[in-house]
Amino acid sequence: MIKEQLIKRSPVRVFENTLDGGLGAGNLGVIAGRKGVGKTAGLVHIATDQLLQEQNVLHISFADDPKHIITWYEQVFREVASAYKLEDAMAIHDDIIRHRLILHFKQSSVKVPDIQRHIEQLEKGLEHKPNILIVDGFQFESASVEDLKQWKEMAEAKNVAIWFSATLHREKLELDANGIPAPVNKFSELFKVVIMLKPMRGYIEFDLLKSPSSLKKKLAIKLDPKTMLISNHRV
Repeated sequence: MIKEQLIKRSPVRVFENTLDGGLGAGNLGVIAGRKGVGKTAGLVHIATDQLLQEQNVLHISFADDPKHIITWYEQVFREVASAYKLEDAMAIHDDIIRHRLILHFKQSSVKVPDIQRHIEQLEKGLEHKPNILIVDGFQFESASVEDLKQWKEMAEAKNVAIWFSATLHREKLELDANGIPAPVNKFSELFKVVIMLKPMRGYIEFDLLKSPSSLKKKLAIKLDPKTMLISNHRV
């Protein structure tokens, strides 16, 4: 399969269509789930889809060990290339990594304005203007509403979509009246899209808790626990 066909047939198109075109520039979205359920894999698949479309991706990691992020990108690309029998896979791989940049920060020692200044320096020095930001390992429990407002302001100022991952409590899942789990629900008004990953028998469900539409919609995609890829929901 050639790259253009892969992009057209990607289950990420189903994801975007359900969200009335996707998250959209200037907005925040979050994929929440318990540790190890596939949050990073799902976000990396979304980012890889953007890379295949020659969009610039900036991945910001607050994880203790950011080395696993590159591993996820390599694994997801290999699985996508294999699943769709992608022609000229290595040449495409070498091309898309030019559009990807990974930064690591310690959340306790950096503020959003610092990150924004860092991005602006990269834009000047490397001419890397991101189209989408992936924020991995952000600690929502220690964040304030003002912190998230600053992320929202940056999304609007830079005209980018920002996707977060959020880790939920393993022992006790606390939901608000809209079914949105803690600690994400403290920031619900600032998110345009909220998704919770729910392990089911043989697959991981994308439970759409908040979307741009006023109608309750269901995401017809799943996460395959074997490949950790997003796929069409046929279960």
